[in-house]
Amino acid sequence: MDKSEKELASKHVDIESKRFFFDIKENHKGKYLRITELSGGRSCIVIPLDGINLFRDRLVEIVDEAATFLSTEAEV
Repeated sequence: MDKSEKELASKHVDIESKRFFFDIKENHKGKYLRITELSGGRSCIVIPLDGINLFRDRLVEIVDEAATFLSTEAEV
């Protein structure tokens, strides 16, 4: 970890063969959420904390939509 980067909080979750890390960090540009996926390789996205509420709102919307697909699959 770069010395100019500070970890403020961290959580992870395992889903199937993937592990997701949710890390709140801070660097010279400010605080941000980094979501990292590990599944053979590694990829990540970074969301500035200033936009985290908007990100959460859109995520909740798409999770709600995804739930309709899950319930449809259960009926098949």
